[in-house]
Amino acid sequence: MMSEKYCIEQAESCERAAEAAPLANQRETFLRSRAVWLEMAERQQSLRTARTERERSRTEEPNHVG
Repeated sequence: MMSEKYCIEQAESCERAAEAAPLANQRETFLRSRAVWLEMAERQQSLRTARTERERSRTEEPNHVG
């Protein structure tokens, strides 16, 4: 699984490559890639938040013996 940090680093790399690209179609490709990397970073963050909430709710729930 990729980390959020890795995805952000890749997005930054794509942004730098887009700035240096001599052709418009290359820039567009790098910028689309950047957008996808940022979406993946956001997804990783959402997953981490959801996991943390699940773990918190498990530890806060009283144990029911039935």
